[in-house]
Amino acid sequence: MASLSRMTMAERLNRPARTTSPALSQPADDELASSGSLSQEPAAAPVSSPLSSQAAVAAVIVGFKRPRDNDAGETSTRVARKLKLDNKESELLAFASKMPLNEQILFSIGLSLRTMTKVDQMQPADATFKLPEVLKGKIELYSYNALVSPQATGYLEDGARIVLSILERHPKWGLTPEIKENPTHYHVVCSRVYERFNDRRRHIKLAIAESMGTVNQQNPDGDRLNVSDIFTLVSNATKLKGTSSMNLNSVNITVQMLARFAFLRHMLLELPAKANYWKTVDKQLQDIRKRFNGQSKQAISTFFKQILDDDIEEFGTNKANHLDDLGSAALTNTQAEVEDAMLGIISVSTDKECGQSDSKTS
Repeated sequence: MASLSRMTMAERLNRPARTTSPALSQPADDELASSGSLSQEPAAAPVSSPLSSQAAVAAVIVGFKRPRDNDAGETSTRVARKLKLDNKESELLAFASKMPLNEQILFSIGLSLRTMTKVDQMQPADATFKLPEVLKGKIELYSYNALVSPQATGYLEDGARIVLSILERHPKWGLTPEIKENPTHYHVVCSRVYERFNDRRRHIKLAIAESMGTVNQQNPDGDRLNVSDIFTLVSNATKLKGTSSMNLNSVNITVQMLARFAFLRHMLLELPAKANYWKTVDKQLQDIRKRFNGQSKQAISTFFKQILDDDIEEFGTNKANHLDDLGSAALTNTQAEVEDAMLGIISVSTDKECGQSDSKTS
């Protein structure tokens, strides 16, 4: 293989685009065109009081002198201040102070019942809910497909949300409406999805780094040593730690997928020192979207095809003659569903947030 002068991504974006791409018939990036349990049980509401009013009861509790019966409002204010209640809690206390004693008892019972419900939801997540095995398997499969899809608009923000939305569309897999509406249980599901995305990104990045080989110390400007061609890279990326059930049959490799991995390898090759790899990748994809905004699908297809051609020239391949066949490869049902979600063909839910972020992944 000949030594190359690698073109930077900035140079690629500024050069005139080719008008045809015989080996890449499909768009490479279609979307680029556009507090713990309570320590004790709640105290039972009193059935009677030696005092003549609810205000007097509150005063005794916090150490005040017994007020006159018509001073309930003032007493509730002093109680709220003594207990450091916020505005909403103070208003609720003032409201209760004006109730007859029997209504206060019912009001107290109602608050106790609501507190018990909140306590139930505050139990440790792992102790109250375990992911169904079917759901765990679907998270494995769909998180993988979302990361290797050439339609991914980014790798830190959208993938987990898309996977969660797809899981919600199939409640028989385990993510039922009841689980989604339970904050503790839904947090378990979200945590698993984000965990798998974090792990898979790390292993994909490692696979890319290993595929680049090492610099030839005898000839630093020459070919790198022990490199892997693009087919080997994509094959290795499907064999991730902890996912022995994942193999090449989990996805159908297409030219678009090869081109996306060639892009990812190119980005790692020119990554500045100490830069966050995935943040840099997402920023570059955003710049590409701006560069090709309003242009034809063929323009963006040609751009990524050129990156793939350059990768093959630099790292070699023994399967270049099969690129045309790969271009017409059919997607698996899982691939198709993920890509439809990424392209907006099926709706993606945004009404339930997990409260987590992937942005710390390097």
